[in-house]
Amino acid sequence: MTASDAAKTSAPTRPDREADAVAIESLPTTLRSLEQELRSRIKQQEALAQLGERALVEGDLEKLLNDVVSTVALTLAVDFVEVLELMPGDTDLLLRAGFGWKAGSVGSIVTSRESGNYARQVLDSAVPVVVADFAAETRFKIPQYLCDHACVSGMSTVVTGRDGRAYGVLGVCTNKPRVFDVAHTAFLAAVGNLLAGAIQRRQLEQRHELMIRELRHRSGNLFSQLLSLFSQTARNSKTMADLKAKYQARVLALANAHRLITEAGWKSTSLAELLRVVLGPYLDRISFDGPDVDLEPDPTFSLSAALHELADNAVKHGSLSRQQGRIDLSWSLARAEPGTALIFNWVERGGRPARRSRRRGFGSRLISLVIERQMNGKVERNYGRAGLAVRMSIPLTHQRWPAPAAGPASPKADA
Repeated sequence: MTASDAAKTSAPTRPDREADAVAIESLPTTLRSLEQELRSRIKQQEALAQLGERALVEGDLEKLLNDVVSTVALTLAVDFVEVLELMPGDTDLLLRAGFGWKAGSVGSIVTSRESGNYARQVLDSAVPVVVADFAAETRFKIPQYLCDHACVSGMSTVVTGRDGRAYGVLGVCTNKPRVFDVAHTAFLAAVGNLLAGAIQRRQLEQRHELMIRELRHRSGNLFSQLLSLFSQTARNSKTMADLKAKYQARVLALANAHRLITEAGWKSTSLAELLRVVLGPYLDRISFDGPDVDLEPDPTFSLSAALHELADNAVKHGSLSRQQGRIDLSWSLARAEPGTALIFNWVERGGRPARRSRRRGFGSRLISLVIERQMNGKVERNYGRAGLAVRMSIPLTHQRWPAPAAGPASPKADA
């Protein structure tokens, strides 16, 4: 092979030279793209570090939520950011904090967890849910409030809790088409985890504070409460044996409720568990129908006392006094002013006809005392041929998000 032939063999062909030229020309664009992505990643990491520092020192959760939505909006350059709170009953979601939404939106119920909804998809997903075009989405139904704000693209992630139940949703959306990549979803998920940790820490602090306050309060009032129960029970008892049986049962009901609360770490108690404890001897004659509901200490004490008196009356005078008698228990959650109320229905059937007594017994007065006076609730009784029917409305407070405050709506800022 001659030198000229070797040179021809080693020299690139024209197509190869053209491809190299194109690659060289596109190199600055590729470098600029990599540089832009690197800056974006650094910006996200800095934002996470700043939010982490605030979460450690900020005792006001409301301020932290406002910091979160503002920081996410500026870091991702999106039009809207939302923190949705899952309300008691796990059905409705409230816009707890937001960036860019219309005035009056923050602090309002905006969507639900119904099957087929966007929120349900997010809460049931282990990874952030990305929507390229809300108008063309077929996986789930888009909430009306997103349509009202002309949202086009978005992504959302669940804010998880230690107990396996979600606190809510953290989400973003834009008014123009936007592609959210892996880096964006990772950042949103990291912020969601950070927010969950801050909520859990604040809950733990409030739980300790609550336990200290309640222990002081309960220890101071326990003896007077027991003495009052004894005095009222003795006044309505005919014999010493009658007094002993009634008083022992009422103190036991109070002790069982106290045990449930203390075993749960002085936090929320399952209504289903409370019913099983208080109505244990009659479970084969009672039907239950209602959603999963968690009660805080005060509603737990009040409802346990009321249930004990209703069961005691049913055994002596109502449906449980006859072999064929039964009790239907149902409950639901209703929106109240403020917050949420537990609507509890006690319906007796198959027993004696219920008649209004001329003189209210201590049990009836005790129910009114704990539900109406202590809990600011409402008790309605219906005396009929089929038996006694009692409807109780009990206001509930929500401790999943500590120290809630109705802050003003976040104004829409320029990105």
